[in-house]
Amino acid sequence: MHELPSSFNTDLLAKCNRGLADWIDFCDHWRKEGFGKRIEESSSSSFPHWYAINNYLLEVIFHRRMVTYPCRLLIPSKADAFFISYYRGLEALEYLYGEKKHLRDTQGASLINWLRQYATELWSRYIGADHFMVLGRTSWDFFRQNETSWGTKLLQQPELASVTALVLEKMPWKAAVQEAVPYPTSFHPPSHAALQEWMHKVRNINRPPLFSFFGAARPGKPGDIRMELIEHCNASAGCTFTDCTGISCGKNPQVVLSAFMDADFCLQPRGDTPTRRSAFDSMIAGCKPIFFHKDSAYTQYKWHLPGDSESYSVLIDQRDIQHGMKVEDTLKKFTQEQIVSLRERVISLLPNIRASAKLQEHTWELDNTNMQARQDKNVGGGI
Repeated sequence: MHELPSSFNTDLLAKCNRGLADWIDFCDHWRKEGFGKRIEESSSSSFPHWYAINNYLLEVIFHRRMVTYPCRLLIPSKADAFFISYYRGLEALEYLYGEKKHLRDTQGASLINWLRQYATELWSRYIGADHFMVLGRTSWDFFRQNETSWGTKLLQQPELASVTALVLEKMPWKAAVQEAVPYPTSFHPPSHAALQEWMHKVRNINRPPLFSFFGAARPGKPGDIRMELIEHCNASAGCTFTDCTGISCGKNPQVVLSAFMDADFCLQPRGDTPTRRSAFDSMIAGCKPIFFHKDSAYTQYKWHLPGDSESYSVLIDQRDIQHGMKVEDTLKKFTQEQIVSLRERVISLLPNIRASAKLQEHTWELDNTNMQARQDKNVGGGI
């Protein structure tokens, strides 16, 4: 792991209270190794091991795991791969919204300069092909097409063309080296036994509603089918709808979990981009996701989800919904045996899409005096 200056990573955490963008405060979320505050349980054991996590702190979570990774080598010449501990997703907030917006096409320049100066031999060995970074955002935020489009040009920097980018969502048609990894969910069991206990719980829940949807309508958004799905749900006695218009569902995982644990199938339309964290939240709850676009999962998470997508999910083309197809009519074709089989497959995927919470908070808190992260002081290494 390249030990980058803290300006590339942990210094950014000191700006958590609207220091990167004037409307974003993630101070409660980066603590506890990126998991955030533990959610207080409203009842004895309804929601154990749940945390108020932020999607975009994947970089912090992964960095902390790498610091303590047992296969990490401290002799760089013996390593096969190198992790670049650069919080580029958090840093991007300044380029996308903040004071550095006019410099957004230069994001990554300082990293390239550092690698050239301090990791010359390791970097030049394969021109970065044995290096990887973790990005707590989607690729859309880092492929800037023209002057008026969204994003920076980080993933278009020629010097980074061979570096593997682990992202929350990739652009499947891009030649760049990208791999999508699951959105962090709020569920983080501390042990294998705790995970098995949860899997047993969601396997045996009584789920009277056939399907559910949580979200908010997005009127005027081209191609969006949420309004149709809300109408389908409200018109069905077998559907429950949780309206996120008046509440922040992303900050209330108990609300989301309750909705997903209550139904057999969970509707997962596109969000701002094809993927949605909700898809993984629903699977954690044992609810079979219904996708409306292949890029919502099937072309994305090939390391974590099986190739036989029909074994754990349902695909309904969003164009069919726009042309009048009813979700309920499709779902009623499934037998109870098929529903049970789908649920069992979903539950079997839980070990692939959750992170354990063996927290070591005392090694990863910012010092209130000098705002420096107390990390391991090794000067280099790889895996």
